[in-house]
Amino acid sequence: MVAAGIVGLGYYVPPKIMTNDDWAGIVDTSDEWITTKTGIKERRIANEDVCTSDLAVLASLEAMSAANIQPEEVDLIILATSSPDVPLSSTASIVQHKLGCSNAGSFDINAVCSGWVHALEIGAKFVIDSNYNNVLVIGSEVYSRIVNWEDRATCVLFGDGAGAAVLQKIEDGKGIIGSWLKSDGSGADVIQIPAGGVRKNIFSESFIDGEQYFHMDGRAVWNFAIEAFPQAVKEVLNQINMEIEDIDMIIPHQANYNIIKAGMENLGLSMDKVFTNLDKYGNTAAASVPIALAESVKVGKIKQGDLIITVGFGGGLAWGANAIIW
Repeated sequence: MVAAGIVGLGYYVPPKIMTNDDWAGIVDTSDEWITTKTGIKERRIANEDVCTSDLAVLASLEAMSAANIQPEEVDLIILATSSPDVPLSSTASIVQHKLGCSNAGSFDINAVCSGWVHALEIGAKFVIDSNYNNVLVIGSEVYSRIVNWEDRATCVLFGDGAGAAVLQKIEDGKGIIGSWLKSDGSGADVIQIPAGGVRKNIFSESFIDGEQYFHMDGRAVWNFAIEAFPQAVKEVLNQINMEIEDIDMIIPHQANYNIIKAGMENLGLSMDKVFTNLDKYGNTAAASVPIALAESVKVGKIKQGDLIITVGFGGGLAWGANAIIW
């Protein structure tokens, strides 16, 4: 028996830092309000000539270096994003070309903020298939380009960045030992970009300026997330027949510190068992979990043999979790 495991991690965030005080000079907000409501202090913003694919490439190169593989050894690229370079073609294919992964297939998935959690499970299934030896799973976003910089309820929440992991076959009993995924399309309008697709294109008579940007019902998202986060953790533990007490570290989607705190209280776990970095990077959507996972390993918060739970929740509505023996 073989399992799929993470053998290389990488992440990249743009060098430009935008603080809460910077935002206070643009919209009617303050550092105190943003910090109290979200825990975010600053976020990274990509330059105008930098795309989602560019961030993905830089994170992937670090992950591939850590895994000691060359571009031509990558068999498959799965990119989780809700801020693609272009509507068509897939951003994963653009990444494949930029990386020089000449032997790789590639495709995008869009499960918004839980995208990487979904992509990791998909990638694990491909790795277990003997035809795929190296699968690159990426989360990359440039949300600064899709939010409305005049909407103070959403623009201050997001940042840009990318995280990546190389998956390979490893010894059974380690690696990705279980996943649980869930969606509820009745809440699809809670987090959305209302226009720009085939339902309402930006040239239609019904188009209203501003609908081309990210929209979110903040109260509905809060109500959803504080339940979805702990549910996903409990459900994936049920799948692998383990208990809350067995968890060594949770890597959640970095949406809001208060959501994470409420979820940990629901689980009966202390904040010592969760890793957060949203104070530095804000909400990077599908990139947030792999960035946090890579950074937590880098700073020594995770050790061999630990049970790690990665959790995503967001637009779709979609949520889920992966269980990983490190």
